[in-house]
Amino acid sequence: MKADTYLCPGCEMEVAVGSRGCPHCHPPRKPRKKTKATAGAVKRSWQQDKSTDGLDLPDEDFDYDDFVAREFGGKPHRRVGIQWYWWATALVLLVLMILAIASLGDW
Repeated sequence: MKADTYLCPGCEMEVAVGSRGCPHCHPPRKPRKKTKATAGAVKRSWQQDKSTDGLDLPDEDFDYDDFVAREFGGKPHRRVGIQWYWWATALVLLVLMILAIASLGDW
C-alpha cells in the first residue's frame, strides 16, 4: 500500500488520500449544469438581501412591556414550585441512602 492511499472500509481497495471517496463503491457523479439563475453572481449567506433593505423598522418606538402584555396577556406568570410530597420523598430517599451506606460500613 502506498503512503498516500488508504483502504476503503467497504471494498478494501486502495483509495487516494484527498479523493471524494472510493471510485469502486461510490462512482463519481456527473457534474450538474448550472441554470441561468444560479450561473450569475453567487449570493453569500452573510450578505444582506435587497428585499429587506429600506424597511425602516422602528427601533426606538418599541415598547417591550406593551408587546409582552399584548402577546401573552396581562396575567402575571404563575410560580412553578415543587409539591411538598416530592420534598418528603427526597428526604426519605436521602435517609435510606445514608442508612444503607452506614450499614455497608459495618460489613
